[in-house]
Amino acid sequence: MSNKRFISILSDYGFKATFGNTIGTLFLRTSIQALIKSEVPIKSVEFDRNEIKGLTKTNRGGVFDVSCIDDNGDNYIIDMQLDELKKFIKRSTFYAANRYGSITKKGDFLFEDLKKIYMISLLNGVVYPNSSELHHIGKLRNQHGELLGDEITQVIFELGKWNKPVEEIKTNLDKLIYVMKVTHTLKETDPFTPPEFWSEEWIQEAIKELDLSNMTPMEREYAERQIVKAVMYNTSMKEREQAIRERDEERQAKEKERQAKEKLQQQLTASVINLLVMGMPPEKVAEALSIPLAEVLKIKQTLEK
Repeated sequence: MSNKRFISILSDYGFKATFGNTIGTLFLRTSIQALIKSEVPIKSVEFDRNEIKGLTKTNRGGVFDVSCIDDNGDNYIIDMQLDELKKFIKRSTFYAANRYGSITKKGDFLFEDLKKIYMISLLNGVVYPNSSELHHIGKLRNQHGELLGDEITQVIFELGKWNKPVEEIKTNLDKLIYVMKVTHTLKETDPFTPPEFWSEEWIQEAIKELDLSNMTPMEREYAERQIVKAVMYNTSMKEREQAIRERDEERQAKEKERQAKEKLQQQLTASVINLLVMGMPPEKVAEALSIPLAEVLKIKQTLEK
């Protein structure tokens, strides 16, 4: 980061320093309101546990980036996905469903007054190349598009499709994405004139957390260590997941091979039985099917029993 002007908000450190800022939540609240396309401002949020523990020793858990609850009790899970974009929908559905299950109560629970859950996925790329839409908001609907339930809302934003020039930026959502896509590209030596909206309070709250010039040498060193640590952790996790995939693929290949051998043996046994029933001597059956006579005799003995 020696020649950078800002820490990347797309990094684990930058994302948690802005969206996960526990001291100032204006940036988070304004961003959520823009991402879910709500006209109602979020007055306050309380950060919640961002870890899902496995239900059993063998169940998969998970960790997402930011989790919070607003003053109305609605839940927001925000996750930044830098890679593995093809699998993000399964991951986000798992997070949302787990949270939905956690807010239900034991006993005589009639599923009344359930608070809403918003699963917000910010994707650093393109996952729906055949669609011009880049901001997707989905709820449970039937085949006619009629709403079946709004308890869980999936919000997906494809950063890779956004390319508005500064002069066309009007909404808070566009301001948010501009900050996310531009700050990490700026170098100390680059001439940069911040756009007018740069001075808005909620934007400034995030910029102050990302601006390297505002950091003491100790703070900067800490930020760099955290970023390197996150990169090493993510690399380790990818290697672990790759090892798990390879192990599963090997297991599946062995199982397919076992099933194929079992099927072949069943077919061979059926052929032996058919020929024996037709009166063919065991010696001739063995010769015709190119198998040991002992195997034919064993099948014959089993058949007679």
